[in-house]
Amino acid sequence: MTVVMDANPLFSEIKERIKSDVETLKKRGIKPGLAAVVVTEDAISHTYVFFKQQDCKEVGINSVMVDLSKTNSSIRESEAIKTLEELNIRKDVHGIITQMPFPDFVDAEKIFDTLSPDKDVDCLTPFRLGKLMRKEYTYDKSLLPCTPRGVVELLNHYKIGVAGKDVAIIGRSVLVSNPLRKMLEDMDATATCYHTKSKSLVEKIKQADIVVSAVGRPPEMYEENSFRLTGDMIKDGAVVVGVGVRKDMATDKLYFDVDFDSVKGRASFVTPNIGGVGLMTRAMLLNNTIIACKNLSGIK
Repeated sequence: MTVVMDANPLFSEIKERIKSDVETLKKRGIKPGLAAVVVTEDAISHTYVFFKQQDCKEVGINSVMVDLSKTNSSIRESEAIKTLEELNIRKDVHGIITQMPFPDFVDAEKIFDTLSPDKDVDCLTPFRLGKLMRKEYTYDKSLLPCTPRGVVELLNHYKIGVAGKDVAIIGRSVLVSNPLRKMLEDMDATATCYHTKSKSLVEKIKQADIVVSAVGRPPEMYEENSFRLTGDMIKDGAVVVGVGVRKDMATDKLYFDVDFDSVKGRASFVTPNIGGVGLMTRAMLLNNTIIACKNLSGIK
């Protein structure tokens, strides 16, 4: 029987812990703050930011949003950089996210070179990525990428050991795939990222003990400019984690990497497309905000 890795109970548990942390910090005169800088017009990104603001409100974290998505394209990048410079020095802001994806006319390198690594709760600055790649982090007290950390938390919650396991990660993004590969390697898994140029992709996926699909948007690796992980692409008893989701702007329909219905009968564990990794990403953003707040406030 396939176990559905519902993240809702763990999400609630983490939020309760964060609430307690916020109350403790407030007693010391510190109110954690998270700022979101939005430069994209992408509708699903704006939805993500809305949910993140709601999460902050529920746990008592102060939420600040700077929406530059309607700013003229010729000055949007410079306005984003100016905004980040201001947020970097604000004492009431402990975490900053720059919601991706960026428009083509915004240079991501300039954005992340401006963002303070101490407030980089998405962990996309060169400093944060370097710390991860060099294994210069402590899991409980360091800032780590939200979605990869969320995947690890969910696997731990369902007591799925990764040491010695073969893990196939479909995708090679800086945001999810490569940080997750490194974190799983640090936990003694053998993790490999597969992509558009990978040979014999399906055969390699079928050999994996754990499959993480983090494609999310076309075109990628498969016919009809999309990717879909189906039950016949995994071995019996594999663990399947679905990360990728894309939205058809014409119909507002969501498309997920994992064909849940066909995978469910074959996998030992599978994440639901709604109520799975997305919730864990939101939970880890709150968690990272508290970690950043404590670190900036000199609290061990």
